[in-house]
Amino acid sequence: MKRDMDLVRKILLAVEADERPDSISGYDSEAIKYNQALAIEAGLVEGRVLNDNSNATQVPSAVYIKKLTWQGHEFIDLMKKSEVWETIQREFKEASFATILKVGRDLAEGWAKKRVNQLLADDL
Repeated sequence: MKRDMDLVRKILLAVEADERPDSISGYDSEAIKYNQALAIEAGLVEGRVLNDNSNATQVPSAVYIKKLTWQGHEFIDLMKKSEVWETIQREFKEASFATILKVGRDLAEGWAKKRVNQLLADDL
């Protein structure tokens, strides 16, 4: 099974909104559980991954997410910016999580600097 950053983003948005992240439209339960487990592994959320002895797949038997971590909040704050997310989806779809986080920060910083320069130019 593959990591799906769009699904991870939707899971984090659901957790932030106090919604259940185990039923996301357009995704089957196996993909959701797998990507929830990856979000826990990446330190984006606190939670538990449960496997029973009969489960021989990569997909956990159950995943329980408690809350976003600090890093999860930071990540989702960056990914809420449509310009940042669209660029990452287009240009960095297969990149590692560390790369996506760094690129997201760099893009957000670049757009913020551009906006500050516009504001300063407007004041002159």
